[in-house]
Amino acid sequence: MNAQPTSPGQSRLLELLEQWGLPKEAIAGLVGRHTLVRYPKRSPLFLQGSPADVVFAVFNGLVKVYCPGADGNRVLVHLAGPGDLIGYADFLDANGQRSQMFEAHALTSCSVALFTRQHVLKTLRALDPGVLLKLLETLNSFWSGVVHRYAVYLSMSLRERLQVVLTELGTRFGVQDARGVLLTPELAQEELAEMIGSSRPMVSKLLSEMAERSMIACQGRRYILLRGSGLDAPPRWLLPASAKPQGNGLAGESDLRAAGSLRSVGSNDEPSNGRAFGGRTERAAGAA
Repeated sequence: MNAQPTSPGQSRLLELLEQWGLPKEAIAGLVGRHTLVRYPKRSPLFLQGSPADVVFAVFNGLVKVYCPGADGNRVLVHLAGPGDLIGYADFLDANGQRSQMFEAHALTSCSVALFTRQHVLKTLRALDPGVLLKLLETLNSFWSGVVHRYAVYLSMSLRERLQVVLTELGTRFGVQDARGVLLTPELAQEELAEMIGSSRPMVSKLLSEMAERSMIACQGRRYILLRGSGLDAPPRWLLPASAKPQGNGLAGESDLRAAGSLRSVGSNDEPSNGRAFGGRTERAAGAA
């Protein structure tokens, strides 16, 4: 396969691997050998417990990564877009084989590159120890950020969670609109509920309140994060305190003010400690 970028997703993947410190020849050897598979809308890419013998890179389209629950509920862990890697989280099953931790389904028609675990390991074994050390440090920072994000996320009310989810979607998949930021993915309320560990009626209630407060507007099946609402700014307040902007410039100060407005909107909510991250109870709906 040709390692030259043929899509925005492949270009973003190459940039990501360069940021991780991989040499260009290693990147070319890794990305140059893949199998491109096209998945129709709503089709599964992999299921929980299936063999984790390949890693997936999204080149085009959007993919939903779920964590299924024993009670039939599921949490939408990640909405993957062009350039994102999925299918790398695994566990050892009863037979000592690596299996997929999550499951993935195509939100839209998508093109996904498949890299075999064997090929990835072969590429890594050929790297210099210094490059491997830098890669290990990068992965440690990545997983540390994931753990910190969810630790903060669990302390939020459902309203705050929804605000953060919409802001992050705007940062990753939004386009500038005359009124603010237009979210390009068409997400149903059920999918938003799966992203914040709530019920669809609760999400409907929260979205109605946000529309009344002129924070969002609807355009068909898409949402617009209205300008000046605080939702159209990057979600800086999920970062550790030492990593936040110091407010020594206009952009940094506006980001902090936007973050403060998000907290103040949900400041009367109780933390959602008793609402179960993946649960959807009426008690949670009534408390928010």
